[in-house]
Amino acid sequence: MKHVLPEEQLIEYAKSYLKAKGFKKKNKRWTKDTGEFTLCFYIQGSSYSKEDYYIRPGIFINALMPCDDFYGHFMLEIEPSTPEEVVSKFDDWCEEWTNKSLIKERLLAFMEWDKRNPLEKRRAGLVDYDADPVPAREFFATTLVLKQFILDNF
Repeated sequence: MKHVLPEEQLIEYAKSYLKAKGFKKKNKRWTKDTGEFTLCFYIQGSSYSKEDYYIRPGIFINALMPCDDFYGHFMLEIEPSTPEEVVSKFDDWCEEWTNKSLIKERLLAFMEWDKRNPLEKRRAGLVDYDADPVPAREFFATTLVLKQFILDNF
């Protein structure tokens, strides 16, 4: 699928925008240490097509570093649209996912949802995601260690 927004155009926009916000760039990955968190904006090329790429922001909790997670303890994929919309979504997501009380609230909601909809039920296709939406998809890719750290420290 060819994106409407060429990768080079997004990189040029992100380079100046993120630099102005204090991010450091290495290849197609920008990071910024905010003290408790490290924000990451990553543009990953597709292994299937030169025209395709993925925008994968992530957030690391610095108290749990180093870790094996490449994208972050929390991660997202942003669909390419306009450069301004992409960085706006990134900014909004980072603001939400560095708010410790909001993260804990979302984790508790996710844990309740997960009890109602265990993996076996999800794999069997028995979950009505419209009637019972996932409160925070970011927690699907998190470890028990991360969840416990949030419960204990946030």
